Amino acid sequence: MSRSGDRRLVRLAGGIFLADGLLRIAGRAAFRAKGTRNQWLGAAESALGLVLLDRAPVEPESLYRVVAPVYDRLSPIWRDWLYRDALRAFDAPIVSALRPGADVLDLGCGTGAVLERFLALNAPFGTYTGVDLSPAMLARAWAKLGHVPSTRFERLDLRTERLPDGPFDLVVSAWALEHLSKPGAVVAAARARLRPGGRLVLFFELDGHSVRAWPLRRLWRLFGAPLVREPEARTWPGFVSLRRFPGVGPDVAVATIAAEPAVAGA
Repeated sequence: MSRSGDRRLVRLAGGIFLADGLLRIAGRAAFRAKGTRNQWLGAAESALGLVLLDRAPVEPESLYRVVAPVYDRLSPIWRDWLYRDALRAFDAPIVSALRPGADVLDLGCGTGAVLERFLALNAPFGTYTGVDLSPAMLARAWAKLGHVPSTRFERLDLRTERLPDGPFDLVVSAWALEHLSKPGAVVAAARARLRPGGRLVLFFELDGHSVRAWPLRRLWRLFGAPLVREPEARTWPGFVSLRRFPGVGPDVAVATIAAEPAVAGA
């Protein structure tokens, strides 16, 4: 069997174990079965399923190719309900950083959700460049927002490819850094493209240390999202602030990073 076939088999086995385990746990909760044997078996099956799925994660490009057709229809769930307060906290430093003529880079722009927030907030800017790995998500972005003046969307793999040269006054990113094995390297590269006085404003999902974090970590890795560790984020060069917000899944963070100081005489 090919390597891709092996991965599909591992995913199938993991999914079966996880689904059966959750059904056993749900059955215990719903029907109050006597004893705890069924519940413990369900927990063990679920854990095994997560471990197997962790060994064969779905590549982000494959995931978003499937998600793209329904992404915008689902986005009000987290935008207006699950993460409303966190996203409002994300808006605040963006509004303070934007000005007429500002050049903006959006890392992992998806279908253009951050640009839509700019427009809804009536926030001024000069040019906007959105980059994303998924052609399917970018096609949606072009269809919705290609008419916005001085706007462009480009395919770019943040894991392996060089960022646009800039310079930029603001670099933003939402729901992207958690998909990277080395998010700090991308943050450092983006910071190097800021003009003096510029800002990075970042929204991402956090890893945790609680009992609840263990299954979430493995489940998110199934979708190619290893998550960001808060202590690591606080050591990123130019770190200014980080606010943590509880999530239905992993907690989320809004972080700001300052540009490198201007060199005297430059």
